[in-house]
Amino acid sequence: MQNLRDQLLKTGLISKGQKQQVEQDKRRERKQLKKGQEDEMAQAQQRQAYEAKLAAQRAADRQRAAEQHALLEAKEKLLQIRHIIDYWKLSEEPSGTQRCYFVTQNNLIKYLYVSDPIALQLSTGTLAIVEYPGEFEEPRYLLIEGDAAALVAHIDPTYVRFHNTALDVDEK
Repeated sequence: MQNLRDQLLKTGLISKGQKQQVEQDKRRERKQLKKGQEDEMAQAQQRQAYEAKLAAQRAADRQRAAEQHALLEAKEKLLQIRHIIDYWKLSEEPSGTQRCYFVTQNNLIKYLYVSDPIALQLSTGTLAIVEYPGEFEEPRYLLIEGDAAALVAHIDPTYVRFHNTALDVDEK
């Protein structure tokens, strides 16, 4: 504290008289306090500092636990989506002469070549195009059944790239 007072004096924010008055007041307070009161105040201050430190540590622990929980939930969602796609994907790779266009998560327009029967199933909604979640350089797009696409959309709709669903008038 003495250094702070000296700095304030040097910068001209307080006068020499004000500095002396503050120091004199501090001496008076110390004299008025008995030895036991001084120790009690020091212990109380230490206790408050310790409790504040504990509270900050608990808050940091809660935040770290929430982050870990969110990370685990995200991993679980990806595993659920992978399981659904692996189970419901079409066994053969799409091939054919018709292009079926869809928009990627990066807002790029891509397409798959599909056969006429598959294109008809895509247009009626019995098939859908989904993005397979994984650590690939290029995202993989697969055809799965429409019901499975609805399950994937229920978990995370960003992985469904194209699914032609009929909207009811009541849903609008």
